[in-house]
Amino acid sequence: MAIALSKEKVQAQNGLMMVLSFVALMITNVVVIIVASALFPSAIVLGTFSISYWWAVLNSMFKLAVINTFVMPLVTYYEWQSKTVFTPKQWMITYFLVNFVALYGITRFAENLGLGVSAWYVVALLAVALDLVQGWVMMALGKMIKL
Repeated sequence: MAIALSKEKVQAQNGLMMVLSFVALMITNVVVIIVASALFPSAIVLGTFSISYWWAVLNSMFKLAVINTFVMPLVTYYEWQSKTVFTPKQWMITYFLVNFVALYGITRFAENLGLGVSAWYVVALLAVALDLVQGWVMMALGKMIKL
């Protein structure tokens, strides 16, 4: 019976961590995209003639946060299968690639999601910025959860 209780506790903590990670990533993504758009208005465009600025921010960054959150269990599964543990550098490289591919995909649907960029290198720079800030926030979240 003790094994079942500890298994349930682990599952509950993992579920809570996923929810907290999603919320932290969503807030982080929104802040980064707003700052980036304010600093580089000619490179990053939020909104269209039919999509408001705030709807574009929330809609596109919600999709990015969902993708970011669902990558975590996939990496954990990969670690388990390969019997390795990702270093922080490997996590950062993985999330740079995930952010780049996800942002590129999101910006290809600019007329539906409201996030447009001027060139592919803007997506790469935005992915780097998101990667750094997300890494910092997730490490802070991990430390906060352990306390």
